[in-house]
This record gives sequence, structure tokens and C-alpha cells, in this order.
Amino acid sequence: MLTVGTRGSDVSRLQKTLKAAGFDPGGIDGVFGRKTKAAVQRYQHAKHLSADGVVGAHTSKKLFGSSSSKYFDGKSDFAPTGPGPVNPGHGSAPARVQRFIDSAVAQTGKPYVFGAEGPRAFDCSGLIHYALKQAGVADSRTTAAGYQARFAGSRVSRSQLKPGDLLFIHYPNSRGIGPGKASHIEIYLGNGRSMGTDNPREGARVEPVDWAHVVNASRVPQLYR
Repeated sequence: MLTVGTRGSDVSRLQKTLKAAGFDPGGIDGVFGRKTKAAVQRYQHAKHLSADGVVGAHTSKKLFGSSSSKYFDGKSDFAPTGPGPVNPGHGSAPARVQRFIDSAVAQTGKPYVFGAEGPRAFDCSGLIHYALKQAGVADSRTTAAGYQARFAGSRVSRSQLKPGDLLFIHYPNSRGIGPGKASHIEIYLGNGRSMGTDNPREGARVEPVDWAHVVNASRVPQLYR
């Protein structure tokens, strides 16, 4: 199911399909926002569907020809590619890595506030800074692009990812951060899922990795010392 707040290549495909059908979603950016919802509602109304703005089984069947289409269930984008899932607190990673993960996941539900670094609210890099400190890593606060540069020497490929690695993500933005540079950062948890925060509506959360927008990834060497 695709709904407001969903991100990724599934949403990009939805937006392209809507645009091709004459229902402008306001851009093809992989972000299911207000304009995409409005386009879905217009499509649903035109096809005599319940105009709730959610791409579920009935709307998917009309759009893609199948009620179980890969275009809305995420399986094609978020299939496991690395280690199995990490269950915080169960010691399934090296001690410092596990503390890093546990500290971040424990912030689930905390509000997103730009520039915040905890403990009551976080932005994406503030959450990384906080969790690294809790894991005993001396870390000076920087941005997502700053962490990308800081750990450029310990990059890993998608196939090499381990829980606790940093995912550097680029979304279109108004901050002058160009393609290839990270505008967002998350922690890989394993099994195609990550921990991060970038949305005031949702706050800190565990979610499927948005592979379509991942630029690269790095390991934090200090977590293995």
C-alpha cells in the first residue's frame, strides 16, 4: 500500500504512471506528498473508486493491472540484501555497534526538529551524533554530507552492508545540496530496514530502506575498536 509519507522508487513509478494517465502528481520525486495524494484522488474519482488517496489493491489493479503489483508492495525494492534483522538488545552485533543501534532505535517516536540533537527531539544527523555518543564514540556534530565526507574512507557497497552502517541519501532539496551529496542520513539495521528521522509528521522511526535514493554507505571504524 502507498500512502502519504511513503518514499522510494515505488512512489516514483506511481507518479510516472499518474502523469502518463493525465493526472499530474506535481513532480516525480519519489515522495508521496499532498500533490501526489490529490492526483491519486482525481484518478480514483475518474475511475469510480473510493477517493481516499491511498493506493491499495483496487486502485493498484486499475493503475498497474494487478491487485498484488510490485509497484505498491515494496518487495522489489526492499528485499533483504545484507545480514538478517537486528533485534535491539539481543547482542546480534559487536557490542559498540549494538549500543549504537539500540540508542538510536530507543528514540523511536521522538519528534523531528531541524537542528535538534536530542534527547527530546532530533534531526537526521542529530540522531547519529546522539547514538554515537551513547556508544562511546567521540563525535563532533556535523551534517549528513559532513558524515559522508568524514567516513568516505570506510565506504561499503550494498552487498557488504552490516547493521550499524551509515546510509547516505539524497533527496531533492532547497538547501543547495546537489546530487551525489547526502541531504539525509540513516542507520542500516539489516533485512532492508533502517532507522532515521526526516519528517515532522512521523518523527524518528524504523522503516524500509529507500534504496532508490541511497547515494552510498559507510562503516564507522570506531564502533569496531
